[in-house]
Amino acid sequence: MIKYYLLYVLLGLAVLPVCGQGVTDYYQLPENGQQYKRLLSRYGGPQVRDRWYVSLESFVRTDRAQLDNSLNGLIQSDPVGKASWGVVVGWAYHERWMVEGGYSRMPIHTQMSITNTVPTVSFRYSNDQNAFVLRGKRLLLSTSKPWLRSGFWVSGGMWVAPNTTQQEGVVSITGKRYSGRWEAPEMFQLTTQTTTNAQTATLAELGAEYNVRLSNALDLGLSVRKLWGLANSVTTDVTYTANRSAAQQAQLQGAGSGMSYGLTLRYNFAVRRALSNVLEVQGKSKISRIR
Repeated sequence: MIKYYLLYVLLGLAVLPVCGQGVTDYYQLPENGQQYKRLLSRYGGPQVRDRWYVSLESFVRTDRAQLDNSLNGLIQSDPVGKASWGVVVGWAYHERWMVEGGYSRMPIHTQMSITNTVPTVSFRYSNDQNAFVLRGKRLLLSTSKPWLRSGFWVSGGMWVAPNTTQQEGVVSITGKRYSGRWEAPEMFQLTTQTTTNAQTATLAELGAEYNVRLSNALDLGLSVRKLWGLANSVTTDVTYTANRSAAQQAQLQGAGSGMSYGLTLRYNFAVRRALSNVLEVQGKSKISRIR
C-alpha cells in the first residue's frame, strides 16, 4: 500500500505544474521588452528588410557664378557660403540601398565685387531659394559588419529649382579709375541689372556620406556633396562706360555649381524585420559560446 501512495504522490507532483500552465502560456514567448530590444539592437541589423525614415538636414553650401569678363580687373565673381536646411523622406532596402526625396531651402547666387575699393563694394542676388531633390544611395563599405549599423555611402541625385520671372535689381555706380601712375583718373559708370531666369533650373549631385546608427530609431550622418548647375538660374548683366573708351559688357551666370557640407539626423518611423532570424542568431551565439 505504501508503494501505491508514493506512486500517487509522484503523479500528483508531475500533473500539478502542467495544470497550472495553460496551453496559451506554454506557447507564449516571455514578455521581456527590454531584453527583446537589446536583441534587436545587437542582432537585428542584417534582418532589417526595409524601413521608412524622415530626415532633417542642416548644411553649409557654397556656390560661385561664372564671370565672362572682368573689365580689366575691375570686377570679380565671389564665392558665396550660406547655411541652409532641408527635410527629406526616404526608404531603405536591406540596409544597402536608399531612395529619398524632399525639399531644401537652397538659394543660387550671383555676387560681384568691385576691386581696389576700401571698403569693398559688392552686390549679391539670389533666386527664389526653393529646391527639390531626388537622391539614390548605395552602401559602399560597412564599418560594423555584419550588422550594418554604420558605414560609408555614395549618393547621386538631381535637383530642381523652380523660378519666377522677376527683375531683382538695378545698380549704377560712378567713380574714378587710374590707368597708370602718371595718367589722370578716368571717370567711369558701372551699371548692373540682375534677373531671375524664367526656366526651372536643374542641378546634378554626387556625394559621399558616413552614417552611424545611434539607436533603432535614430541615425546620424555626415555628408559632403558636389553640385553641378545644368542651367542658369540668376543672371547679372554689367555695363561699363568710361570717357576714353567704348562701352564694355560683362555677365555673371549663377547656375548653383559648388559644394555642400552637411549634418543629417534621421528618424525611422516604420521598420520591417525578419523577427525569427533574430532569435536564431541569438541561439547560434549561445551555442558557439558553449563550445
